[in-house]
Amino acid sequence: MSSMQRTNKQTKQTAAECYAARHAECADLLKRIAARLDQHQKDQTQEPANWGYAGDLGRVTEELAYVLAGLGDHSAVDAKGLEY
Repeated sequence: MSSMQRTNKQTKQTAAECYAARHAECADLLKRIAARLDQHQKDQTQEPANWGYAGDLGRVTEELAYVLAGLGDHSAVDAKGLEY
């Protein structure tokens, strides 16, 4: 069995380039979240007595509060009494 040598080329990325790529990724994720939130609401209207949808949003709002805090705004975690 022969072995093949692997070569790893490392490219240098500037902080600004990394930031731009991650910013674009965040914008895409927010767009996708908005679309899923709209679909979630449509699904909930088909089953208005199903508490699972409310539970989903309880968890999601906590996670979003932490995301907001990660960007420097602690108002949502404070309002929910969450530790950050």
